[in-house]
Amino acid sequence: GRTAGMVGDDGLAYLTGLSGEDRRTLNVSWDGRVQCRLTLPETVTLSRGPLLLPCR
Repeated sequence: GRTAGMVGDDGLAYLTGLSGEDRRTLNVSWDGRVQCRLTLPETVTLSRGPLLLPCR
């Protein structure tokens, strides 16, 4: 995979550069292993503030 963002010290992820095809499921990995997956909504409205997505 490719890197699409970074995680801050407080555990919040900042994602950038995602295309429409990327908007299904993202694998979150550290230490070389997939730790969980995020499912993104089909439409995102950032004007409402941060988007909270559980990591499962």
